[in-house]
Amino acid sequence: MNKLNPNPTYSEKAPMPAPPPYSSSATTSSSDSPAASPTTFVALSLHATDKLRLLQFPKAEVPAFRTVIQTYWHRGIQREQPYGGSLEFKLHGHPWVGQGSDAIPSRVLMANLIQHLYNSGWRLVVATDCSKKSSDTDSLLFRRNDARSTLPGAGFVEPREEVDVLAVSFNQSDRLRLVGADESLIQSFRTMLKSMQKLQAESWKDRKWNAYEFKLHGYSWSTGGVETMTTRLLLLRCLETLESHGWCLYASLDQNTGSEGSDLDAWYCIRRKNWVPGMEVLTR
Repeated sequence: MNKLNPNPTYSEKAPMPAPPPYSSSATTSSSDSPAASPTTFVALSLHATDKLRLLQFPKAEVPAFRTVIQTYWHRGIQREQPYGGSLEFKLHGHPWVGQGSDAIPSRVLMANLIQHLYNSGWRLVVATDCSKKSSDTDSLLFRRNDARSTLPGAGFVEPREEVDVLAVSFNQSDRLRLVGADESLIQSFRTMLKSMQKLQAESWKDRKWNAYEFKLHGYSWSTGGVETMTTRLLLLRCLETLESHGWCLYASLDQNTGSEGSDLDAWYCIRRKNWVPGMEVLTR
């Protein structure tokens, strides 16, 4: 992942117990179904304040997924168990609360999970809210067309492209954070915010995770009247700035369990690995 530290020093990280044996009820591939097709759909869903579930993922891909969690979640995995046909990881801490000491690491974790899935050939279909619970979070649905990736006796037909991922996080009523950005992107955001007369202050929020925070004039994430359109214009300027550095918005995800009206999406952006100016920008 771009510019993110995978191993900051934390004393809270707990040892992970041995995972339980997997059965077909824990995680299955749609290729096992009678109506098998080259396209496989899977779900990654967030639950409560500390749970992450995999649905329909091929068993062979679970160990690599587990490794990503172990590497990028600073508190570690508390336990694994089958749950309603899915495989559930219960994490130490509260990554989906959205505030406090777990807020930035939870964005780092999600960015690395998205990067891993993309680099493994899984493409996001949608991040969707399918629950009326007031404290719910989004589910991410992915697809992979294995027939386009491999053919019998032919090996790979189209190489699976690798990307970097960064997070843009909207916090409180007036904060904007870049998690995993390089200095040139931070400078471009600084220039853009000054041009809109929105920049009040800026500082490193967490150097360990390469998280930089801008404090905005006004309350961009809690506006009324004509200021609502200023906020929309700010989002457009953010997209333009990101694209000028090769970044494409890939997922807008509600991963916080805050009450209705108090939680905000985080953006996850992708860019071709080793991108340089002049190269094509990826699109959804």
